[in-house]
Amino acid sequence: MSVPSQPSHPTAAALAQVGCSCMALGVSLFGLARLDLPITRYVRSVTIHLPWDQLTVPWMAFTSNWGDWIGQGWRLVFLSLFLLAMAWAFEKPHINRVAVQTLIAHGIAALLANVLKHLIGRPRPKFVHSGDWQMSFSFVSGLDSFPSGHSTASFAVATVLAKRFPVVGPVCLGIALFVGISRVLRGSHFPTDVMGGAVIGILSGCVAAAPLREWRTSLQEGLHYAAIAVSSVFGVLWTLSHQMEDGMAGLALVAVGTISIVGGLWSRKDYWLRGTGSSHPAWPVTASMLLMPFGIAAMTTSPLVAGSVGCVCVATWFRNRTRSHEPKAQATIRTVLREGVVLGSLCLALLTLATARGILPFQ
Repeated sequence: MSVPSQPSHPTAAALAQVGCSCMALGVSLFGLARLDLPITRYVRSVTIHLPWDQLTVPWMAFTSNWGDWIGQGWRLVFLSLFLLAMAWAFEKPHINRVAVQTLIAHGIAALLANVLKHLIGRPRPKFVHSGDWQMSFSFVSGLDSFPSGHSTASFAVATVLAKRFPVVGPVCLGIALFVGISRVLRGSHFPTDVMGGAVIGILSGCVAAAPLREWRTSLQEGLHYAAIAVSSVFGVLWTLSHQMEDGMAGLALVAVGTISIVGGLWSRKDYWLRGTGSSHPAWPVTASMLLMPFGIAAMTTSPLVAGSVGCVCVATWFRNRTRSHEPKAQATIRTVLREGVVLGSLCLALLTLATARGILPFQ
């Protein structure tokens, strides 16, 4: 029987992971801030001002209306109460715990969001034209843009559901992102408000879904997940709104990205050929899962995207060093599905880079 590897210097590795996750969040939010005004101006250009604001693009109007409906606080509370009722009716203690945890996560998120709203005092998009504003404590209506309350609460509840019901986790987080997009399309928030709310919501959900004594580990885990989410959104938005960078810098990033992707696929080939036997070393698989995302990020030719994703990859590497892993066999179908998702995601990312650069009408 193989002996599980022991993590070396777990405290140092954990601190390094947190530091890299925070760096990824900082770089991503800095990059997203450069898109705040262009996106806001575009939303204004497709909005007509009747007795109420109405978007002229059908899919945007649909997203705006339904996302706002889903993300309202009382509906999220109703979802938690519905879970409580289901737990009582069918005598399911596990569902009862999940319902309570969603209420706790919602409460933590709402408290943090409202404190930060008035502490930061950022004006909402309709009051901003030049992008210049000063942080100041305020209770004035309209100076409460950061973070988005709808996004904070939605991601908090979605994170708990994703941790407790992993099968529907992507759906829950996708709905939370849908709510966040709706807040931008309604002209209620900037993209950075939504992503700031997502970070707070994910942290709140991770803390609420774990025992209180494990709050440090929960925050560490939440920062890692939040960094992955925010850097991914930033990378997609940047790619869809910018053309490839010209000159040697752009070519160098494309070359680095290509080498990283090829290296990631080469590191994974033995895993595909041999399967998940206990004698197979785990580090090539881990390396491939870090090299391929970084390669895609580098091929966007944006140093900010490459930097944020690179920080996430380093954080993931440190995260793996703090954990003990014992190789174990997995079901063939599950392995095939997972590898299919990996290759499918890689192909989709490459297709997006090849055909969809700069298709969004703002830069």
